[in-house]
Amino acid sequence: MWLDRYSAVCQECPNLVAVYESPDGRIALLLRHTLVPLPEEFASLRRTTRSAARAAADKLRAAGFRGGLMVLQWQPLGTAAAVMRDWPCRYEADAARRAQLTAVAERYAADERYLARQLQSRRPPTPRPLGTPPPFAASGELHGLQSWYDAMAPSWLSIEPLLRRALVLKTHRWVAEHILIPAADGRTPALEIRATVATLGETLVEMIPPDDRGVWSVWVGLVVGDLERAMRRPSADWNQAWARWLLLIAYSVPIPRERPSPVWPAKLTSLSALIR
Repeated sequence: MWLDRYSAVCQECPNLVAVYESPDGRIALLLRHTLVPLPEEFASLRRTTRSAARAAADKLRAAGFRGGLMVLQWQPLGTAAAVMRDWPCRYEADAARRAQLTAVAERYAADERYLARQLQSRRPPTPRPLGTPPPFAASGELHGLQSWYDAMAPSWLSIEPLLRRALVLKTHRWVAEHILIPAADGRTPALEIRATVATLGETLVEMIPPDDRGVWSVWVGLVVGDLERAMRRPSADWNQAWARWLLLIAYSVPIPRERPSPVWPAKLTSLSALIR
């Protein structure tokens, strides 16, 4: 339950725009920062939102708040829009900024719903004969895959840093749109689906700020390489465990480290030696 002393400590947080409370007592912090950062803004936004959220959370904990807490800048836009629409606002510091951020979240969420409806209703103008759907496409298997993915949401949404989270979630969406949906539909041959994996790398690199590409392109290469290896399995073995594997690949690839400058001049080495 929201108490007056919580509002009092919120006033000490200049980057806090509003606080929403759910029926079960969780709260959501709406910070002053953008909900839709540009790729080049990821690094700075990660630092500033983490600092602002930690300051607000520490003050609320010190005031006695013990419930769950989320930061709307770290949530998918659909989730942020739903919170701002459905949860009561318990604290408001800047009505104008709150209205701006709410409008942005609602607009992007509406766009995502529209695209989802378009994808659902889209039909090929000249359908090809249906092939045999892979094992994961059975209704029970699809339900199990969706339930597993939903249960993993806290893990997906807690990925740090923010750039890695964005790249992992983009990979998930790409895998769904270019591998799982076409495979389940049964109209796209497995060979065609396998050939699309190479295009993922370019899609991910475009999201990375130019200054970070030298390091993060290594991560992208590992993700694409692992996906290509996973796609070599016969389509008859594309079961639910295989689909989970595809979605876990980007999540499991570690954060790249800065490459140290060599002490001695670099020596030309064959690729086979590097990957042994």
